[in-house]
Amino acid sequence: MSANTGLLTSRCDPFGAESRIQMLGGLYDERHRGQYMWHCAEPAIGRYRMICTGGDYGFRGANDGGIVSASHCDGGHQGQVMALCEVHVAEFSVGPPKPGWSKDMRTPHGQVGGTKANEMCPACAFPPEARALTETANALQQQMAQYQAYGLMSEFARVQGQQDQIRARLDELHQTGRVHKCPLILREVS
Repeated sequence: MSANTGLLTSRCDPFGAESRIQMLGGLYDERHRGQYMWHCAEPAIGRYRMICTGGDYGFRGANDGGIVSASHCDGGHQGQVMALCEVHVAEFSVGPPKPGWSKDMRTPHGQVGGTKANEMCPACAFPPEARALTETANALQQQMAQYQAYGLMSEFARVQGQQDQIRARLDELHQTGRVHKCPLILREVS
């Protein structure tokens, strides 16, 4: 007889309410969870993880920019193991929605940021260089807000110049495909 894995009594945990699952692959820490944490009350039917599918990414930034050679992603990045219920397994297995709008024309589908959890591999969307640049850009944005609030416009302009350089580098990483949106597939783990 084997040891109890706790799965039979485990509750579905797609977003880390019951565990220490990291948000967006660890890009956001516990401070970003917010005051109210949603949880799924359904029992888990198995343990699963998201796996990056890979692909070729890149695009032409401007008409005269020439062809940008695509960046290849082998895929295989693995997310954390999650206990999931039948509903969340089905939801995470469907795949990215086609671009468009909901019936009431209020909710966009297939947009960056998306409406499905399996649209974007965090490791591909935020590789180490992009993650560092994003963190620096966020810190500079905070400084710019403070300088603007206190009327320190010369300091604001200086920091804005730094912010523009970081944005240009992030744009370059995106155009060459080093920052991209690989879709994820859900796999059951033992």
